[in-house]
Amino acid sequence: MSIAKKTDWKTLDMPKKTASFSLDISLTESEFSMLKRGHIPCEMEDKWFEYFENNILHIHRSWTGICIYMVQFSEDGRVEKVVVNRDKEQYKETNIERDKAQVMMRINNLCGRSGNAELMLKYIKSGQ
Repeated sequence: MSIAKKTDWKTLDMPKKTASFSLDISLTESEFSMLKRGHIPCEMEDKWFEYFENNILHIHRSWTGICIYMVQFSEDGRVEKVVVNRDKEQYKETNIERDKAQVMMRINNLCGRSGNAELMLKYIKSGQ
């Protein structure tokens, strides 16, 4: 499996208008290693491009290249901070709880963790 790099996809930088939040999550060494590989979309239905650089997981929408999240990790695999796009022209979401659920689902996918069904329910309920 190849490791995703920024140059593998069309990407836009995070805009100046952002918000940030924290997540109480730490990864095992094995999970952190898997996360660092990132993700390159293989088909149109695949909505995310993710790459890891300088202890930051960059999460972009695959169709537009817009950066939605930047997840800052410590050297030992703990999430230190998440920066989220708040440019209304690029990303309409304003609910931090939905953003937290989305980031957790992205991390789970990259690490091979389960639990996304529960997170999706949380994501849906927090939007109502």
